[in-house]
Parts: sequence; C-alpha cells; structure tokens
Amino acid sequence: MLGLSVVILLLTDASAQEMKGETLFEEKGCALCHKMDADTIGPSLRNIATVYAGKETELLTYLKGQGTPIVDPSRASVMNPQLIKIRTMFEEDLHAISTYIINSNR
Repeated sequence: MLGLSVVILLLTDASAQEMKGETLFEEKGCALCHKMDADTIGPSLRNIATVYAGKETELLTYLKGQGTPIVDPSRASVMNPQLIKIRTMFEEDLHAISTYIINSNR
C-alpha cells in the first residue's frame, strides 16, 4: 500500500510539474515561436522533445544560456533574446519548462 501511495504521489508531482511548465511556457512567450506540431519561427515542441529525448540536462543547460543548441543550430540566434530573458528564472521553473517540452512528444 505504501508503494502504491509513493507511485501516485510521484505521478501527481510529475503531472503538476508538467502543468506548471506549460503555464510558464505560455507566460514567458515561448509559445509565440514554438508550436506543438509545426516549425514556425522556432522548431516545434515535438521536434525539440525528440532531439532532446534522454537529454533533459542538456536542454536545461541550453535554457540557462550555458549550452549550445542541438535543434537547428543555424537558426539558434533567433532564440538569444529569449535566453537572456529566461536564464534568470529559478532553476525549478526552468526544470518545469524542460519537463513540459520533453513530455510534449507523448
């Protein structure tokens, strides 16, 4: 019974983290350039999620402005103003955004 409670708690926490990430993604203006299934100004969320699958640490590093992009590096300079804006966010908020992005490929 305790094991099931822990699993439910973890799933609830992960779901809450993803919902928070989606909210922050919208609030910080990320959705203006990143659509779920279509490449527009930036690559689609599904494309980002596919490329960064299993590499959430690299995505977090990039969002902090400390890493190099691995999704369409030739267009990455368009993201620089946004990186300046978001790199000062709390680690937990950046983690929520990266969780949302990574899980958008489900």
